Amino acid sequence: MATQNALMVEEVTKPIVLRQRPIPQPAEGEIQIKVTVCGLNPYDFRVRDWGLYVEGRLPVVLGNDIAGLVTKIGPNTTTDLKEGDHIFGQTNYLKQTSDQTGLQEYCLLDAYTVAKIPPNHSDDDGASLVCNIIAPFWAIFGSHGLDLPFPFPGEKVSFDYSKATIVIIGAGSNCGKYAVQVCALAGFGNIIATADASKHGEVLREYGATHVLDRHAKDIEAQIQNLVGDELIYSFDAVNVDHTLGVSILSNTKKGTLACIVPKMAPMGEVGEKKAGFDDKFTQGQSHNQPELGKKFWQCLPGWMEKGKIKSTGWDVLQGLDADKVNEVLDRYRDGKEVKKQVHVHL
Repeated sequence: MATQNALMVEEVTKPIVLRQRPIPQPAEGEIQIKVTVCGLNPYDFRVRDWGLYVEGRLPVVLGNDIAGLVTKIGPNTTTDLKEGDHIFGQTNYLKQTSDQTGLQEYCLLDAYTVAKIPPNHSDDDGASLVCNIIAPFWAIFGSHGLDLPFPFPGEKVSFDYSKATIVIIGAGSNCGKYAVQVCALAGFGNIIATADASKHGEVLREYGATHVLDRHAKDIEAQIQNLVGDELIYSFDAVNVDHTLGVSILSNTKKGTLACIVPKMAPMGEVGEKKAGFDDKFTQGQSHNQPELGKKFWQCLPGWMEKGKIKSTGWDVLQGLDADKVNEVLDRYRDGKEVKKQVHVHL
């Protein structure tokens, strides 16, 4: 059996290592790709250092933001793609296999959660989206999060987005920036973003934020409440293990919901009376846990990119499967240090 190079976690809390593993072959419904780009994100350090979602199945290959060249299509697979197409797509976590991760030379992806790289875009553009956009999209529009009906083309929804307000905490992060973009795409009337305003304010307004508040402000909660009063029922947190702010800004008289993509790992502070209660929902941005939403999303995403409605947020490049350099990036995520742009590994 032919083998390939891959970056793997062999032991939780230990650095990833370069190893050999078999080149996977596509089954029905799957596509094999020659990986050209794999993006790194905070999820990868949580796998390496926390063992998140990989208990009992080490060693595992990292990397879920994937782009590459179609090399094989599985038997009886329904797809418009052909060998040689440049595509991007997301790992199917539910299959619990390293055959579907990106820090290796070849991997598999499910045919219904990939898309062709649109004209005038690169494999890097595609890889820069994937988990970074799916995580907030699922948190805001998925059934496990805020459960708002996204107005896909050709579909009518009764929800009046023009009168709706959402607060996005951590909007300067990659996921936060895409959260602003998808909320603008949905038509939210008010999109209040918290971020380092000096660094991210201008671009967040370009993406569609109606207000950008500086996350460093000591009175950030009061600033938000001055804008929303006691009416806020939707908030999204892209970065924090402490969910206090995201809950405290919700209405005290109407039931509100915080959707987040980082699990709560700190005690909740003072959040107000919350007479109607509140929900604090941790969601997983996974195309395959809501297949119908996933199919619609992946069908529409290339068109949104081509029309400029969704814009990639930039990236830095590492060349090759260099375990030391990749570990350095994951260490920065682990230690809470700034990673200015998503890092893409070029193969």
